[in-house]
Amino acid sequence: MPNKHVYLNNKKNQKNGFNRKRGFTKPKDDNEDQKVEPIINQFRISGFRQDYNNFNQTYNNRYAKRSIEFPYYIDLVEISFLSIFSLDLKNKFYSKYGLLTLSYSDFNKTVRFEIDDDSLFKNFKNDLEYIISFDEDLRYSGENYNLIALIYQFSFIDKRRKTTETSDLIISTIQSNAIETVSVQFEKLKSFLESSQIEYTLNQTEDLIHLSEASDDIITIIEDNFDIVQAITSSRVLKVRPGLFGTMHTEYGFNVEISDNLQIVGIIDTGVNVLEPFTDLIVGNGINITNHNQHDANGHGTLVAGLAIFGTDLPASVQETYRAKCKVLPIKALHNGTDGINFPALIDAIKEANDKHGVRLFNMSLSFHHKNYNETYSDFAFELDKLAYEFDILIFISVGNFDDEALVDLLTSNYHEDHDYPNFFYKLDATSPVHSCETTNICTPSDSLNNISVGALAGNLKNEDYSDVTPFNIYPAYYSRKFNFDYEQEINKTKLKGNQKNKHLNKPDFIFDGGDLSSEGSGVEVLANDGIFFQRTTGTSLSTPLITSIAAEILSLYPELGTQSVKALLMNCAGYFESKDLPEFKGKSDLLKKLIGFGVPVKMKALFSNKNTITMVIEDQIKPLEILSIPIFLPEYLKKSNNKLIFNISLAYSFPPDKGNHLGYLPLHISFNLVRNVPISAFDGNKEDYMIKSVFSWSEDHFGIENRLFSNAQKKEYRLQPKDILDLDGEVAVAVRCLNKENIDESLKDILEENSHPFSLVIEIKEELKNETNSQLYNEIVAVNDINIIGEASANSDIDLDG
Repeated sequence: MPNKHVYLNNKKNQKNGFNRKRGFTKPKDDNEDQKVEPIINQFRISGFRQDYNNFNQTYNNRYAKRSIEFPYYIDLVEISFLSIFSLDLKNKFYSKYGLLTLSYSDFNKTVRFEIDDDSLFKNFKNDLEYIISFDEDLRYSGENYNLIALIYQFSFIDKRRKTTETSDLIISTIQSNAIETVSVQFEKLKSFLESSQIEYTLNQTEDLIHLSEASDDIITIIEDNFDIVQAITSSRVLKVRPGLFGTMHTEYGFNVEISDNLQIVGIIDTGVNVLEPFTDLIVGNGINITNHNQHDANGHGTLVAGLAIFGTDLPASVQETYRAKCKVLPIKALHNGTDGINFPALIDAIKEANDKHGVRLFNMSLSFHHKNYNETYSDFAFELDKLAYEFDILIFISVGNFDDEALVDLLTSNYHEDHDYPNFFYKLDATSPVHSCETTNICTPSDSLNNISVGALAGNLKNEDYSDVTPFNIYPAYYSRKFNFDYEQEINKTKLKGNQKNKHLNKPDFIFDGGDLSSEGSGVEVLANDGIFFQRTTGTSLSTPLITSIAAEILSLYPELGTQSVKALLMNCAGYFESKDLPEFKGKSDLLKKLIGFGVPVKMKALFSNKNTITMVIEDQIKPLEILSIPIFLPEYLKKSNNKLIFNISLAYSFPPDKGNHLGYLPLHISFNLVRNVPISAFDGNKEDYMIKSVFSWSEDHFGIENRLFSNAQKKEYRLQPKDILDLDGEVAVAVRCLNKENIDESLKDILEENSHPFSLVIEIKEELKNETNSQLYNEIVAVNDINIIGEASANSDIDLDG
């Protein structure tokens, strides 16, 4: 019997404050190589002149189009900067120009402002008018208009509509300082919708409004008059799956084994039909937020539920009996495959599922529009991140599929060499007239950071290679999608610095078999409705519930774990090939990482350890400016075995997101390091006082905290050589530290600074067996540390001493 995972309970050391320097030399300022010229040249003056004329024209047009009068209005300005807009600049632009920051994008190089003080905004216009009066280069150092030199371009915000759809619309509203004006406009907007007989739904915080249907004229009136509207977008999903192949059968032909204490997974989809194999596995009548009955007419939700329930077993092999991995709660969010989703109602449905049925895992094999390069986090991701943080839930989200018919067309009648794999995913200098690599980016809401996003491999869970259009079954599928952040592209004519890039930050988080296009044999076999019984299909819609199923098995085996521990366990057990081992991706490691994330989770490693490996979990809390250290004691036999130890450590934590703040969306930094077991005061000194060796670095850097992207999913490997084990005298420690950003919403800043923040750390220790011993690492680690098996009272309970 394999060994179960354990909690590491060794007494920790902790203190407030630690040495935040990276070394002995003064670090280079994050914006040092982004400083602008000492002059405003003629080209930029000409650009300002054009921007200013357009600004005035757009402003006048907006007021001319208004058909609804209000006591006060809210004017919005968007400014693109040459460098990152810091907290210091935020204060200066407000005090001098009366511009109140509303949101950030382009890694906080582009800012949307509200004109909060008209009299101060005249200073902005006066400075611009002075600058554009010159036809030659203009020095700005020490001048009153020097802040203008930081600007790349600016505009008055008029257009709010981002879609041509007229049904299933989402209106997002601004967070303005003009509370009374917002209140008046918001009430008037609701009255206008009601008088126009428009069906709408609000989310709890009333910053998202779903419209079931609205004519072009109605949308135009909303856009032209309601300043509180930030954007009008579509909540229509992409086609839920590529091609479907049906095979007639006479019966399902297998039995189902149902264990006690199965986790319930919420299936956010087209409904789930009660098939014979699902008997006693569907919870209640489900939740339905559509205007249709609960029946799954599309079949998509049913096949997704089947993959979550039976995992990889059913599509991979023929058996007389399959063991159920979970139960499911249907949450019908759409009826047809391309319907829109009432997102506020979906948020309430997720809360209901958690509150009434105890659901902590959800599968959402649905996605909306693709994300542009370097686009900030979506409103949809924000709402799901809040839910995950507040309720300790985990939502598995597909990254979306590139349309199968369009892909076939690009490879045949519209063929171009830029469509070849893998240039299809990323080629900025492409000359194809019909394809842009930006359209292969992930779809919302898979940009959610607290939750898990999943892409697809071209395999179909069979040992043979049945791939079709993708080169091999082990490769990311042609239809899968990549992370949208591209640090190599210029933003407002400047590039991000190297230390602003984050190698941990990535979506998808994982990848798993989802089949290939477009022959029947390359698809994954799934359950279908009565009369058809089985079908083959493909897509990230399939790979997602297969990983959800593994997560359900983890929680069924270890029900007391937090969901971020489930995420950390999946990260810890995941892996994939190096780019050098894959001919198509040789020299393209960055692209490969953007397609596969942490790689493919290995289920048995997620659930158990073997005799030469132990997986330890730490669930703890930490405050900003705090550091803690947890010792790990190594067994005596390792000093003589001459074997190496490999530490694979993964960290996951959820956070309260800062909406509309690209760099500050994840405002909380937590990182770890494998260090010497030294007094906690050692972290006040130089790193040499606690480091094991120079290559053992912190999992994530924090220097330049305000201008740096963070990741709440980190993984790092540390290797101890036999000499290291002797030098350490049988003791190491895992150190964890925490900081938070300052340039974030003030109320959120208070929450971060006043509270402790939960985190999950998973530590896998593996003995690399160069020399055989009579000892087993798992048992020996248990013997010398304060450990208990997860779900059991003490270390002496039912430990498998035979490994």
